[in-house]
Amino acid sequence: MVLYRDIEIGRRFLVDVLGFEEKAVETDETGVVHRVDLSLGYYNRVTIGQAGAGPNAPAASGGAHHGFTIGNNGWEVETLLDRVRAAGAPVTDVLTDEIFGDCKFTTEDAEGNRWTITGIVALTG
Repeated sequence: MVLYRDIEIGRRFLVDVLGFEEKAVETDETGVVHRVDLSLGYYNRVTIGQAGAGPNAPAASGGAHHGFTIGNNGWEVETLLDRVRAAGAPVTDVLTDEIFGDCKFTTEDAEGNRWTITGIVALTG
């Protein structure tokens, strides 16, 4: 589970920018979101949660030492890269293999979690 100081920041980045779909949302009795199960394609699933307050509560996951890799050869990664750039998220480690059509890049959400996306440059035929 990826814990956010502000779960809505993570939720909006993963859904609006990276294109994840919400599969389940857990709220408390007042409607505050505490957990969201997301998927991107068939195999890529992630659960995000709200970090707690207080000394014994779970800390947020963000920071340069946390990284996640998701990939699928059915994606057009350049299109996703364009969406990430248009959202203003930082992009690093862009690598394109023109011979085999592979592409990968790393982006970072507002809380410092790094997301590496892999797939193909474009679908053909």
